[in-house]
Amino acid sequence: MDRQFIVTGPPLRERVLEIIASLREGKAEKDVMEALEGTDPFLIESAEEELLQGGVTRDDLLLLCDARSELFTWAEEIDETILERPGHPVHTLMEEHRQILLFMTGVRDMARELRSGIVPKGGRKVTIDEVEPFIREAQKHFQMEENVLFPYMEKHGVEGPPAAMWSEHEVLRANERELISLIARQRFMDREEFLADLECRSSILLSLLNAHFHKENHVLFPMAIRLLDVHEWNDARRQFQDIGPCNFVESHAPLEFETVEVRPTSPAEAIILPTGSFTVEQLEMVLSALPMDFSYVDEEDRLRFYSGSPERIFVRAPASIGRKVQNCHPQKSVQAVQRIIDDFRAGKRSDAEFWLEAQGRFVHIRYFPLWDKAGRYKGVLEVVQDVTGIRQLEGEKRLLDQE
Repeated sequence: MDRQFIVTGPPLRERVLEIIASLREGKAEKDVMEALEGTDPFLIESAEEELLQGGVTRDDLLLLCDARSELFTWAEEIDETILERPGHPVHTLMEEHRQILLFMTGVRDMARELRSGIVPKGGRKVTIDEVEPFIREAQKHFQMEENVLFPYMEKHGVEGPPAAMWSEHEVLRANERELISLIARQRFMDREEFLADLECRSSILLSLLNAHFHKENHVLFPMAIRLLDVHEWNDARRQFQDIGPCNFVESHAPLEFETVEVRPTSPAEAIILPTGSFTVEQLEMVLSALPMDFSYVDEEDRLRFYSGSPERIFVRAPASIGRKVQNCHPQKSVQAVQRIIDDFRAGKRSDAEFWLEAQGRFVHIRYFPLWDKAGRYKGVLEVVQDVTGIRQLEGEKRLLDQE
């Protein structure tokens, strides 16, 4: 992405220990900042257990996280403002960045205040009960990027930076889950131990968010602004409204871009099938009413269709149409996706299925290869269904409920 996010020089553990020693000794801020510029907190996070086993303490990590936060505050002051246009999709994303950082700073400060017993004047800005709802609402921010902004950038041939940012989203989500889990376990923990862990986990998450948002604000977003045209920004704005924005940012009137010619809709004539026919409108109603989500990926591994169920479990947006399916998943999942497709194409599998818990629901996911009459591979159908209620069924029901 840019040079300040590349680690060079000594191995990570030695580099981190040197920086921590400099921080403890109170060395010149400039020297410490220069050393910090070469350490990406996402690499530190991935090596956290190794660092802890190698002599780095949690207090050391807190010291490092605080210094990283100061680095990005300092960097913001010297970098030119990218965009000040309320209603523009990038303005929305940057405002969400600001609010997320403010909230997580409040969580860290709350943990410190509770540990010290100090109650700030005017009360605390954040309470423990607010953490989980805020984090869940903030998922819309990542979903808007992954399902709208990233696909548009990929259509312009830019795949590496969005993929890198999505990988960091997964790291952020894992840390958010740890924070939520910690809060859920607090009643079973010693109070001081809980507060120490809360400060540590929130500080690490804040450091990661600072680094990630800095990369997006100063590398990814300027790139997107150069790439996307007014038609795409119009579409992106509408799709952002379908997903979010997050409820903790001020709602702005949509920014008026240039007039966009309305794209022609499909004709109303019937679609003739072997067992009947539909108009496009009827087919859309049927697909939307089915209690499951469908997605079709063609023989070139590109997403060509998804059903518009109002209760869709996994977010989709029109910007993803035509996107390579490998780019529709975080990097950690791509290998499994590719294996399924390769096995289908080679005729090694007739289906693949998974089941998991997501958003408090039990979800069944199935994949089926599609073949034409000549036996040629034509892609994959994905079927996703919330089976929470189905799993709870017992006995029989043969009569209609009386209202």
